[in-house]
Amino acid sequence: MIKKFWRTHYKWYILILTMLTYGSIAGAERLCMPVLFKEISLDLNLNLVSLGAIWGADPLAGVFVGLIGGLLVDRFGIKRTLSVVCILAGVFSAMRGFSVNFITLAFSMFLFGMMAAMTPSIVPKTASVWFKRQQLGIINSIIYVSWAIGAMFATMTSATILSPLLGGWRNVVFAMGIPAVMTGLLWLFTGREPSKDEIQTAQTKTVPLKEAFWHVIRIKEVWILGLISLTLWGSNTGFIGYLPLYLRHAGWDPAVADGVITVFSGASVLGMIPMILLANRLKSYKGMLFFSMVMTIVLMGCLPLVSDAGVWLLIICTNFLRSAVFAIVNVLAVEIPAVGSRFGGTAVGLVTSIGMVGAFACPPLGNSFEHFGAGMPFFFWAAFSACSLPLFLGLSRLKDRQPKPSV
Repeated sequence: MIKKFWRTHYKWYILILTMLTYGSIAGAERLCMPVLFKEISLDLNLNLVSLGAIWGADPLAGVFVGLIGGLLVDRFGIKRTLSVVCILAGVFSAMRGFSVNFITLAFSMFLFGMMAAMTPSIVPKTASVWFKRQQLGIINSIIYVSWAIGAMFATMTSATILSPLLGGWRNVVFAMGIPAVMTGLLWLFTGREPSKDEIQTAQTKTVPLKEAFWHVIRIKEVWILGLISLTLWGSNTGFIGYLPLYLRHAGWDPAVADGVITVFSGASVLGMIPMILLANRLKSYKGMLFFSMVMTIVLMGCLPLVSDAGVWLLIICTNFLRSAVFAIVNVLAVEIPAVGSRFGGTAVGLVTSIGMVGAFACPPLGNSFEHFGAGMPFFFWAAFSACSLPLFLGLSRLKDRQPKPSV
């Protein structure tokens, strides 16, 4: 009976492992850094542009490995790929704690980024294989909730609780690498690929790397979603890295400044599933993606113009309303008729790689505008996000599929 129960509900265990993967690597390990930047800058004698470059070294790796991650999971399967990615992510994350200057920290951030950038390419593949198509929006949103929870934990505790408790930022970074290694071991010893009767979507057989690559790069909609992701990842990464420093320089208490990033992630947790359900209700993922990009522009363009109370209100409202944006990009990529679950990893990987170009370039570029005024980086990222809006005209052939009732 226990064996039957385990087999029947095993996909939910896979979902838990996937959430642990995304929450620990892309959430906690990555987002512990912005709130530690003040301490790191004093220890390593780094200026604001140097911090932006270091923050951008993580997504720079994604430019090169985002697509590779999708190719690998399409070729070698979920279990083997995530076992390696999680263990190496934990090791490379801990290596950041040994940094002694700009070069060593940027290099270790790049190595960690190689693994972290693979996770957005791989986790949507997990959902597309184990769950039905009409469930993909909700399942992807649940996975992104795990990212927000990991990010909230890191931003809320890293600088104000863990650093004093553990004896500095280096030990915090060491500790943050442990969950990813443990998750990798769980994938290795308890994970498996779905059997034929458990596969929820067609065409889930492994695909030769060359076939997957040449098939996906010829799909126009994948490139358009990638360019939209470029503006989204770029503005979002720059915003998160700069905001705690901006608020501290504006006179905010460090714990309160870090708390804004925690609330930023918390609003995503609260809004993720409701906004996905609204997109299903309206039967328009494209429309919700467009609305989310508009909310991104409003958030970044208005933040320098509001008072202290206005910052909280703007962060909560806009991030709640745009909380489903990353999940929707992945769902739309897999839902392209020429992609499906068979090429889902490769398609999402290409979208991620293109997005990481923006995430690499925007933090140091946006931070450099601080020379003209503390709020100017936010105006830059708002304008950069606005560049995505005309791209939606190129998605006219991507028809919204009407969700079927869950069974």
